[in-house]
Amino acid sequence: MPSPDYLKPFMELNRALGYGVDQGSLMNLIARRIVETLGIKGCLIKMKSPSSGSLELAAGYGLSELFLFARPEALSQSICFQLPDQVRCFATAQDFEEVAEQEAMMIEGIRAAAIAPIEARQESVGLVALFADAPRQFDTAELNFATTLVTTCFQSVYWQQDLEKAVERERRYFKDFHEISSAIHSTLSVNKVLELVVEGVTKCLKARGASIRLLDPKTQELYLAQSHGLSVEFLKKGAVNSERSISENMAGKVVAIEDVYTDPRLQYRPAVIQEGIRKILSVPLTVRNRVIGVLRIYSGERPSFTDQEIQFANLIAQHCALAMDNAKLYQRLKYEYQQLLIDFGYEGSHEPAKS
Repeated sequence: MPSPDYLKPFMELNRALGYGVDQGSLMNLIARRIVETLGIKGCLIKMKSPSSGSLELAAGYGLSELFLFARPEALSQSICFQLPDQVRCFATAQDFEEVAEQEAMMIEGIRAAAIAPIEARQESVGLVALFADAPRQFDTAELNFATTLVTTCFQSVYWQQDLEKAVERERRYFKDFHEISSAIHSTLSVNKVLELVVEGVTKCLKARGASIRLLDPKTQELYLAQSHGLSVEFLKKGAVNSERSISENMAGKVVAIEDVYTDPRLQYRPAVIQEGIRKILSVPLTVRNRVIGVLRIYSGERPSFTDQEIQFANLIAQHCALAMDNAKLYQRLKYEYQQLLIDFGYEGSHEPAKS
């Protein structure tokens, strides 16, 4: 009997991936090629659902729908509804005695089986089940072929999902940035600009709250200009000194505080901890290479701020600074114009008296 051609199914899988074949078709292709290459009755592939954590049917070949969708009562003894921690082989039908699917397999004509876990991302994410219609001992080469082929397919599926999530994140960040940027540039009120920014970044980054503090050049203190989602007690914790509170901001650097319990750059650590804050993203507001304040985003327990989130916050901060500068320029020009009218004795238009 000639040796199985294990290479051909991998070549076919790579071609299918290159053509952008959908996930369901890929899985069905894999199940069919495993059955044909190993000369067995059927193959079952299940994948762990990211939402529920339960095993869901990904593909099946050579098996009836009655068997594929049958759900045994004793799930703890099931070999098709539990993630195996190691390869399990059943060389004869007598080995099925303690398996929940024993009756279903006998009706299906299955007389031997092997169940193997599929690992990806350093965890078990599914299984592949091989079924034969005669007593059979599956060897290591056969099991390695089946698990490697399915793992390769799973990895491609996860890669595609990650790519789609990354694209969706980019779309969301662009959409959020466009909305916030358009809003802050649509008003010439400084207070409104600041309000839109702190509310917008809190929502978009799913943060606990945000604040904008502006620098007083004389005292070097950062006075509160606007906040969102933060308690009054936290906001009144005391004067914030630009040289003692995340001082790198004054050099134009973006700073991410990963752990408020241990980072020495915090001025009011107890107040920060009491507020339930665990991570801080602090971004300088810069106009013409001059730092005029800081945008600070406060979060509870969460993963580290990503490069995308930091870039997003930085862009919003710079647009905020620019919008503030434009608003202040408008207010100054408006005031100077009004003073000019007063200097020339202009008192406004008067409607002619009616006769």
